[in-house]
Amino acid sequence: MNPYPLTDEHIAFYRDNGFVQLFDVLSPAELQQAREALEDANQLVLDASHHTSKLNPEYEKVFVQKVNLWRVHDGMREYVLSSKLADIARRLAGFEAVRLWHDHALIKMPGDSKESPWHQDLPYWPMNEPGALSCWMALDDVDVANGCMQFVPKSHTWGIFEPIKLVDAQDLFSFVPDPETKDFTPFVARMPAGSCTFHDGRTFHYAGPNTTDRPRRAIITIYMADGTTYNGNPHVVTNGLELVPGEPFTHESFPVLSRA
Repeated sequence: MNPYPLTDEHIAFYRDNGFVQLFDVLSPAELQQAREALEDANQLVLDASHHTSKLNPEYEKVFVQKVNLWRVHDGMREYVLSSKLADIARRLAGFEAVRLWHDHALIKMPGDSKESPWHQDLPYWPMNEPGALSCWMALDDVDVANGCMQFVPKSHTWGIFEPIKLVDAQDLFSFVPDPETKDFTPFVARMPAGSCTFHDGRTFHYAGPNTTDRPRRAIITIYMADGTTYNGNPHVVTNGLELVPGEPFTHESFPVLSRA
């Protein structure tokens, strides 16, 4: 993948708002490779440690989720381990080096589709330090009709809250302290396929239901600073790895993908 021309303005916007939208990050060939890889990976019969929504039909109305596809499919490995997106993540966050946390495909199916309610990501991740960030890559053109991403600017500065159940829509106003002092006006990230957003794990985000007749496909790649430490909480990605609480993530499951 060729480098993306990230600007100082992109970096400043990300740090100020907790997210940034970047257009045409993948070339047409790169987009086609990612689409074909995900399509092929979707044909694999995976256990619940990879197809994490497999046993929950209500969850799959929010989205079909498949995790760590880079470990089971060569095409997904080529996409996920590329330095192109990792370099963007490192520069946006200002890290010396970034490690992969995990990838996951999120597919909003047509039909009986549900919203992905407002939430932060970091409360679900067993990390002691904040700063991890996600690249949400659109493999289809996305808008409100098929469940594009929406963000609350500057919400990464509000603190870290308890995780919510994604199958239960919750009112963002109900659990954020002093809501009258905050601007909840969302940024709606409409964008063509091959474009993406990056967002901090503390930034509140949302995606509406897919009301079209086609799946809405996205690949999310999550990055953390080299040196991030494990807090001991269970997670599908860390279960069975015998990680030591308080120690940095250095297991081969979390390779360094970009270094300054």
